[in-house]
Amino acid sequence: MYLDDIAEEIRKQIPANKVPRQDADDLLRLYAILLRAKGQAVSPSDVHDAWSAWMMRSNKAHEALVEYSALDTETRREDDLYVEAIQRAALLIENKQPSEDRFLDVLFPNGLLENDKDVTQALELYKVMVESSENLINRRQTVNSFFLTLNGALITVAGFVLQNSDGQVARASWIAILGIVGAILCGAWRSLITSFGQLNTGKFKVINTIERYLKIAIYTAEWDALGFGKKKYRSFTSKEIWVPTTFIVGYSIVIVVATSLLLFSF
Repeated sequence: MYLDDIAEEIRKQIPANKVPRQDADDLLRLYAILLRAKGQAVSPSDVHDAWSAWMMRSNKAHEALVEYSALDTETRREDDLYVEAIQRAALLIENKQPSEDRFLDVLFPNGLLENDKDVTQALELYKVMVESSENLINRRQTVNSFFLTLNGALITVAGFVLQNSDGQVARASWIAILGIVGAILCGAWRSLITSFGQLNTGKFKVINTIERYLKIAIYTAEWDALGFGKKKYRSFTSKEIWVPTTFIVGYSIVIVVATSLLLFSF
């Protein structure tokens, strides 16, 4: 039984001398239900309630059969061991669970869509996610324009320095500094493009999953038409990232040349 498998995982996280000797299997099954319901969010109060339900079968007069808030500090600390065991087991089980199953559990925490009301709510959230993706694209374009302007300004300054600086050492020093600044800026630009691409990939995974429960799946169909990104299509991120990369290579060459001139000048 699946609950027994979960209970066994919890048992492994509890020191042998702390596992109750009497009817431990029943108690661990209750803990397994807690794990299924709350996962790593299980609380000491939850654990105490499960223990109380188990203890009532054998000893209704037990002194600890009170609400968690009424327990003394020492008794509360005893529950911490089992809370941590359940949380560790939840983490281990979650890591063993197929990634697609975990994703669906996160996206639909209250279960898959069952009625028109659920679908309507999902549609509204779907619209929000699509709008969020479009806004992300606009932000990416704004960032690209910003960094292109900065690089244009740096190149302009470099030209000004070459024309107006006196002496090879001064020119080489300023060019090296501008090259370093440019390389750092382009490194940040490249990192932002990568982050935007990762964010949009996550958003479209949510969008495509929600579309499974709608009557039409336009983005999923589009992705299918593009060969699921394997052959026919290359993402914007893979293309855009070449621009800052090219600038970084150019700035690196400038830095090497300027540094060489400085070394030969001394």
